Amino acid sequence: MSSDSEDSSLDPNEYTLEDYYKLVKPLWASKNINNANYLNDHKLLRTLVDFSLSHSLLLKNLQKRELEIGDLIPYKINYVDSLAVKIGQEEYTGCFRHQYVEFCPHLAIAAYLFSRFHIPDEYGSFEFIFNCESKKINLQDVKLLKGNNKLSAISYSQQHKSSISALNISGLNYKDVNLTKLLSTQNFDLSNEKLSSKKIDNLNHGLMLQLSGFDSFQNYNIIRNSVEPPQELLDMIFPFVNQIDANTYGEDMLRVKELLIMLRRSLCQDMIIIKTKYPTNPLSRSDIFNSPQFEQFKKSVEESSSTFSEIMQTSCFAPDDEDEDMDQDQGEDWPMLTDPDSKVDLQRVLEFHSLKLKSLNQQINNYCQEQSNMYNLLSNFIETQNDVFQKQSEYMNKIQNSINGLFILLSSRNKNSIPLLQQSLAETSNYINNFESANIKLGLNTTIDLLSKLNSQQYQQQQPLQHHHQPLAPQPQPQLQPSSVQYPLQASPQQISITNNHQIYNVLPHSKSPKTNSTTSLSPTPVNPGIFGTAIQPQQSVPHPHLGPPVPLSPRQLERQRVLNRRLSRQATTLYEMWDDFKGLEKELNDHEITITEWLKVHGSSERQFRHTRLKIIKFIEEEAVRRGCHVEIVKEKLHEKMRNRLRPWTLDEVQRMLTSGKRINLDDPR
Repeated sequence: MSSDSEDSSLDPNEYTLEDYYKLVKPLWASKNINNANYLNDHKLLRTLVDFSLSHSLLLKNLQKRELEIGDLIPYKINYVDSLAVKIGQEEYTGCFRHQYVEFCPHLAIAAYLFSRFHIPDEYGSFEFIFNCESKKINLQDVKLLKGNNKLSAISYSQQHKSSISALNISGLNYKDVNLTKLLSTQNFDLSNEKLSSKKIDNLNHGLMLQLSGFDSFQNYNIIRNSVEPPQELLDMIFPFVNQIDANTYGEDMLRVKELLIMLRRSLCQDMIIIKTKYPTNPLSRSDIFNSPQFEQFKKSVEESSSTFSEIMQTSCFAPDDEDEDMDQDQGEDWPMLTDPDSKVDLQRVLEFHSLKLKSLNQQINNYCQEQSNMYNLLSNFIETQNDVFQKQSEYMNKIQNSINGLFILLSSRNKNSIPLLQQSLAETSNYINNFESANIKLGLNTTIDLLSKLNSQQYQQQQPLQHHHQPLAPQPQPQLQPSSVQYPLQASPQQISITNNHQIYNVLPHSKSPKTNSTTSLSPTPVNPGIFGTAIQPQQSVPHPHLGPPVPLSPRQLERQRVLNRRLSRQATTLYEMWDDFKGLEKELNDHEITITEWLKVHGSSERQFRHTRLKIIKFIEEEAVRRGCHVEIVKEKLHEKMRNRLRPWTLDEVQRMLTSGKRINLDDPR
């Protein structure tokens, strides 16, 4: 079986807390998440929990995958909010809130749990819908790090993919980084320390303090813990906890209630910093943390300038660290109307929006100017190159005529033709050595000049524009109208309209007509905004006048529809990935009472054939486990090792073909 670690044995580096900060900062900022195909908002927050459990609780990968929500135990040590984590049957570890929000395990866990209850996925569905699910699911049995569904743990392959994507987001190469070493880095020596204990009361409090950024209980001081969120705001987060009482639920669920109450309080306090410094974080964009209740709470803290400044300075690892790649306009908080009847608030919002519109208008004008410059460069290049090609053609014709004259003179066999032959040869040599080479050189110089100008423009576009980082000062200008926006010039010399599919294609000519016509065709003409807008719009279906509006689906029905449309992954190339994907789909189909026949009707024969090939391997593993009287994981490991330990490793398709043909696979033979 492959190693259950995230190491690169080729990495000799010694890491520091600054290196760990560089890893997690882009994750909190949700920076470059579009470049990570595997991570979405939920998986991003799950990865932060994964990293934090290693950094603050010193847990191994397997220990993290086995954790359940019921293993998180809230309690107090010297009146300090603490979190104990049960690992295995009789072992515990624990942590305090960290001095810095970027390293805080309480915040990472609270943010991820918040996303599972309050942030919808790409299909608009929530993982937990307590009005219909709370009686069917025991929260304490739910895996902390979610796998394919809410009751299954994250697999090794999923954990591995998330780590690789997180490193890519942070600009790191997975092959060059020892991730286990990076996650466990601290500013003190951990080699002789042990955090876990057989009893909660015997935990190493001194090490827990060091891992939270303090050296003693006397110096432990989380400034943000001094601000108390309003109860109205707290009740919006995990609202179901108010319905959990001792008469209905057992001791485990009551402990989960205490956990969520503790985490939501610290989450509201930490979100003051997160929303200020990381406005693109998924939680910063959620409805609850953009509600009037939270905005009022945040405003009350900001009005106390000394407290707010102290919180920001002491709660961030690098409070003055500014992300140059992050758009500053997105970082500004959009003002909200606290009092709809207040003319002052309304005027403030209108002025802010007016400044934003002016800034956007300026950016559009800049882009139009850049496009116009690009068009002029390309037009001049095409015109110059066409002249070069035309001259080249003329020179080739002259050379051909000279050669034809040579043949005529040679065929005449006249002694007087020798001087004429010499003259013709001299002219031909002159064309080849001078005019033609000069013409080719002109074409190359024109191309090099164009590339130089394009590189210069690209460099200028990459420089941060000053007006993008500073708000525009209000000027006495008329109200911005849509007609004031300048549309880009036509970026091609010829426009061909194809009416069948309502699209406009701009094409460059491959050959040049006479110069007068070429000059006319290359003149830029503005694109009609109305025609352009109509041309690029996709065709939309018009609802039938006799049909009523579609009946909205419930969240449960939406989730069932998502599962029904799910396909087996073609990217699952290893045995473990294929197993997790296949079993995960089976579990979801069973949870939503979807039969295989119903599922196959949606996907057709190709999915039926693909499922059949994977089912061959699944059945072989299960039947072999029954025959041997052992767990399927043992058989999976043996088959995985046999597939991998070969001169040319077997693929899943090769294993399936061997099983289909009746060839016996001896798992006990390592060859």
